[in-house]
Amino acid sequence: MAEADSTSHGVSHMSKVPLAVLMLAQLCTSSDNCLVGIASQSIIDTLGATVADVQMATMAYSLVAGAFMIAGGMLGVRFGWRRTIRCGIALAVLGEITLALSPNMFVFTWCGRVLVGLGASLITPSVLGLVPAYYQGRDRLVAFGFIAGAAAFATLAPIPFGVLLDSVGLRASFLVLVVMFAVVFAGTFLLPDAGGADASRRLDVAGVGLAALGLFLLLTGASRVSTWGVVAPLDACPFTVFGISPALPMVACGIVVLALLIRYEAGVERRHGSAVLPSAFIKTPGVRAGLLAVCVPYLYMGAQSIVMTPYIQLVGGLTATQTGMLSLLSGVPMLVFSMFIPKLLPQASPRTVVRVGYSLLVVAACVLALSLEEHGVSPLLFVAVALSGTGMGVVNSQANYAVASAVGERYAEQSGGIQGTARNIGTAMGTAVVGSVMLVSIGLLFAASASESSVGVGIAAAGTHTFMSDKGFEATLEPYDLDEGQTAYLLEANATSRRDAARASMLFSAALFACCLVTTRNITDGPAASSRANAPSAEG
Repeated sequence: MAEADSTSHGVSHMSKVPLAVLMLAQLCTSSDNCLVGIASQSIIDTLGATVADVQMATMAYSLVAGAFMIAGGMLGVRFGWRRTIRCGIALAVLGEITLALSPNMFVFTWCGRVLVGLGASLITPSVLGLVPAYYQGRDRLVAFGFIAGAAAFATLAPIPFGVLLDSVGLRASFLVLVVMFAVVFAGTFLLPDAGGADASRRLDVAGVGLAALGLFLLLTGASRVSTWGVVAPLDACPFTVFGISPALPMVACGIVVLALLIRYEAGVERRHGSAVLPSAFIKTPGVRAGLLAVCVPYLYMGAQSIVMTPYIQLVGGLTATQTGMLSLLSGVPMLVFSMFIPKLLPQASPRTVVRVGYSLLVVAACVLALSLEEHGVSPLLFVAVALSGTGMGVVNSQANYAVASAVGERYAEQSGGIQGTARNIGTAMGTAVVGSVMLVSIGLLFAASASESSVGVGIAAAGTHTFMSDKGFEATLEPYDLDEGQTAYLLEANATSRRDAARASMLFSAALFACCLVTTRNITDGPAASSRANAPSAEG
């Protein structure tokens, strides 16, 4: 096994090749999300989708990846990381081909995005599991920083993908990802042996099923509040539960199933000595705080993708290329801070670093809210994007290492699956919860803004009003044969409610990140955490 000396300054020359392969694998999975993130308008135009459909497609990937990534970590330990990562890449290739050829949103979401999500559920745990397998001590911290840097570098992918979307369209862009994943597959044959599979690890099929069911209910219910209704069912609601919308009951059932999962896994661990969800990940405060730190940057990215990207494209009129260029402002600081804080400031307190990162995300969300205007965006948008990239990079520089060091060497490799789950839960919750806040708010705000128009009142009462451009909203008014004054009034009502709803959703995000600051007191400082996490007395 190629392993760097823990006292060296950085990763040794012998270990650079596997690190490069792992970084490229991380780059590909992150690039897929970035492409979908900037392709809102292309998906709407090509497949006849709505913003809610794009939200569901984004969530479907995160739901599947998050639900099965826990299993991916166990599969990697059981069958070997190199075999697991190759299977994941094969699934991702099949998924990208499906996305490129999708005839409608159903195939795009429930075939293409699901296949890529399954692939990611094996790729990401393999990447994060191979880092502690190959590296020790400070080299592990640096390697995790470089993996986070690869995810940050992927935020620059919107630039070339934006050009592709504008020049050759949505389908060709996904075919480029097919080629990228194929290159990574070839690179996996350069990975050294990570120590062999552990055939003694039991595959907990029931635990995986409970995790998948719980996450499905929780995230689907949260994401459908805006289209199914909070309590009273809307027209798009497919069924009711005792006469009310099923959204909140699904959320409640999901929470119950996940609570049962925790109890079930505790029993599995007592009987068999291993579990899909080891108790150390639940009981150790440092691990919980570290997993939240893994989750938060992806929660911000999910929120940003469902609020900022549609806003700047549908309201601000930016093309996919221009949206991609905007990613430079977040991608560059995210790349720099995630890679070089561990390398240049190895003695920095992880707790303090994460606190600084959370604070920057709070400020970024507030500034982004202020940058949104009725018919476009102000220059404050550029400040907000740069701040968000800096905050995410600062948090990412410590998050993976904080989990691996707090959970101890016994579970360090398996922690890759749990960390990957935290990433995807973050993206899904950012998309689902923040997107639902925006879409629910816009309906309520439009009802208030258009109260002087009988047509506006009727549209609001029907519950069909959603986030759309001025041109799109004007098209919905054509059947009503309104005069110029009535049309102008409703267009302004739409613009005002659209702006205020987007602002409210970002301020809601800022409040979430502010609450996360409380948990940073549990983030452990220094490598001594590894030994403490292994002792039962450290849990509580």
